[in-house]
Amino acid sequence: MKKLIVNADDFGFNSKINQGIIYAFKNGVVTSTSLIVTYEGLKDAINLAKDNPRLSVGIHIDLDKFFEIDHSRGKIVGYKVSPLPLDEIKSEIKRQIEVLLSEGIVPDHLSGHHHVHLVDEIFPIVVEVMKEYKIPSIRFHRKILYSPDKHDEFKNLLDSNNIVYPPYFIEGWYWGNIDEPYTIAELLTHPGYGELWREYELSSSCDPKLKLYLREKNIQLITYKDLVEEFKTKNN
Repeated sequence: MKKLIVNADDFGFNSKINQGIIYAFKNGVVTSTSLIVTYEGLKDAINLAKDNPRLSVGIHIDLDKFFEIDHSRGKIVGYKVSPLPLDEIKSEIKRQIEVLLSEGIVPDHLSGHHHVHLVDEIFPIVVEVMKEYKIPSIRFHRKILYSPDKHDEFKNLLDSNNIVYPPYFIEGWYWGNIDEPYTIAELLTHPGYGELWREYELSSSCDPKLKLYLREKNIQLITYKDLVEEFKTKNN
């Protein structure tokens, strides 16, 4: 049986995106979301998370202020300050986690806005902070690393610290993606209202034919919490 986490990024960005994510959770295949604490929709997202306790919630680290971003591709293309102020970055990561904790939200996974958590210099800091705050799982895959040659080194760092990650990653909805060869995967989506591309992903996430197809193909929808529990069971 295949197992699939469908994770919605940008929870907390604004109320329209928040509404889309919750709709996709209640009426579609979204099982998990990553909450960004630096935008206007934070309080709304926190209230919605508390109203929907079955929704798996992680922290979506935002470090855009340190980087040049190509928003057309959603990628980091340069540093605003070089070398990176790593102590300041570490403090900012901790601050963002503590915002959620102060609101009673305990993140069960970590990801980065524009995959910033996978920047070479930042990844070891992220692992250190995750251990400190007992965040058990992370988005990680070779295809989204900024330096794919770092894959084995970073994987060993995660494994040695018992941090769990889906072994396969699917970036967005496209034809045939859920038929790719995996056992456990995360599919990243951005459902929401107010932007055409987000509304397309919302529609895809809620397509009744998709739910039927998942059942026919024996693909089980899971959360990051389920992933962590499975890891614990195997290793106890």
